[in-house]
Amino acid sequence: MAELNQQENVVSLADESQKSLRSLLCDEERNFFIRNNGEKVKIEELEGKYVGLYFSAHWCPPCRAFTPILSEIYAKLLEKGDFEIVFISADVDEKSFEKYHRIMPWLALPFSDENTRQKLEQAFQVNSIPCLVVIDKEGKVVTTEGVKIIGDYGVEAYPFSAGRLDQLRAEEEALRAAQTVESLLVSDERDFVIAHGGRKIPVSELVGKTVALYFSAHWCPPCRSFTPKLIQVYTELKERGEVFEVVFISSDEHQDAFEDYYSSMPWLALPFGDKTKKDLTRHFRVEGIPTMIVLGPNGKTVTDDAISVVSIHGSKAYPFTDAQLIRLQKEIEDLAEKSPKEIQYSQHEHPLVLVQSDAFNCDGCDEEGSAWSYYCKECDYDIHLTCALKDQQGPEKL
Repeated sequence: MAELNQQENVVSLADESQKSLRSLLCDEERNFFIRNNGEKVKIEELEGKYVGLYFSAHWCPPCRAFTPILSEIYAKLLEKGDFEIVFISADVDEKSFEKYHRIMPWLALPFSDENTRQKLEQAFQVNSIPCLVVIDKEGKVVTTEGVKIIGDYGVEAYPFSAGRLDQLRAEEEALRAAQTVESLLVSDERDFVIAHGGRKIPVSELVGKTVALYFSAHWCPPCRSFTPKLIQVYTELKERGEVFEVVFISSDEHQDAFEDYYSSMPWLALPFGDKTKKDLTRHFRVEGIPTMIVLGPNGKTVTDDAISVVSIHGSKAYPFTDAQLIRLQKEIEDLAEKSPKEIQYSQHEHPLVLVQSDAFNCDGCDEEGSAWSYYCKECDYDIHLTCALKDQQGPEKL
């Protein structure tokens, strides 16, 4: 609903320019766009087509990351014959504009037409890039959220209308309702995941287990920081006899990086470069790494925030259900209720006060915590309640 309201606001701002595609994109001195070879294409050739206005710049890393994705979508939609894209540059000079436009297969507003660029940015409230505004065949705004929509649904989102998005969301909900570990991990070409030594483990062996899908990469420092913690949790759960497995889903760029990183992990993996990785990323809306999705024994999603859950609670969080997290939270609340309001911690010079806290990093054990901590405001120093009480009483008295 928020997205629709935003679009309605943009439409009201652009009412005058929506009379036709020509009135939106022309000015008194120019009635054409350019290709990257310098060819001029008259604006009237775009009438009767869906048009994407792509606000982007070469200096912007997210833009450079999205442009290849958009190029892939563009190539597929060209077959329909009723879709075009116009690059609206936010580059700082014409040389940068030309260098960036050279890798784009679509049209561009001439860099020199600063007046039209500013008019379009104001009309569509372009406050950040990349931004893709889609205009329909009548010159009316379909969406200003083209980048997100393509990230979520790819080419299937065409023509990006509210009706099409509603249909896709309904299909998505149906898929989630029918989700199993096999529907997620089995493809037409493959019915297995891999283990060390090149062994192939049938996905069917994961049915009935709690399975964590671990999206990670060797090049990602937060991933390399989290992986040892996950290894510790995995080992503890295995030693307890829990029916638990992890499947590594790599975002590494090269096979050797994947193999080097995977060699440190004791669990299973999706084969490097497997196309299922893209499907899983889209299905679970994975926007960054590390991300860990936990599936219950029935294959349904238990949590999509397992990184923070494991970071805070470790193996105690298993099986990662809401009920278990509520129980852990109650344990923390009960401990806080019977704990002293102020202590002197042996590893810190000032008194520490019991406070409610959001997520924090314990200065005692260097692990994450939440809900309650002992805190020194003067030094911004936090420790877990358990770390503090062990220091005060000894672990055997907790």
